[in-house]
Amino acid sequence: MQTFLKIFGILVIIIIVVGLILPNKINVRRSIEINAPISSVHKFTNDLKEWSKWSPWLDQDPSIVSKLGAITQGVGASQSWQGTSGSGSLQFTSSSEKTGIEYDMHFDGDSANYMAGISYQSVGYNTTVTWYMTGEMQPIIIGNYFAQLMDGFIGDSFSQGLEKLKKVAEQDAR
Repeated sequence: MQTFLKIFGILVIIIIVVGLILPNKINVRRSIEINAPISSVHKFTNDLKEWSKWSPWLDQDPSIVSKLGAITQGVGASQSWQGTSGSGSLQFTSSSEKTGIEYDMHFDGDSANYMAGISYQSVGYNTTVTWYMTGEMQPIIIGNYFAQLMDGFIGDSFSQGLEKLKKVAEQDAR
């Protein structure tokens, strides 16, 4: 029993030390090239009423109920959501048809705020679109471990959403 407790204690110390060394910053990014002009892409990203046409979240959790804020387009646009997978809110902090949108996002039960956005870059007639999210996971140690997993958790969802955005923007551009 004494050997077991020593080994357990050493493992706990290792987990704590490694957790302190790991970074708690997240930076999830996914990109896609869309055969449509920026204006067609911006039409669907800048207006929260249009997000249901391409957002991956409803596919993953059909129980999600979104509530749009008083403003649904451009700076100040906001929404909150609640579903079996969680709840939270977001608010647009910048919007430009030339460069994209940025928004602050908060998940209920998480003390951290995250900055996310969808940027555009014109490549001739096509548009390269990048969906990203950055922030710092909390609390220390546990958050540091979760930060290492966020790219896998969120990245696939971003890729799905970008594929759907590609379809609707390309249809709109025809």
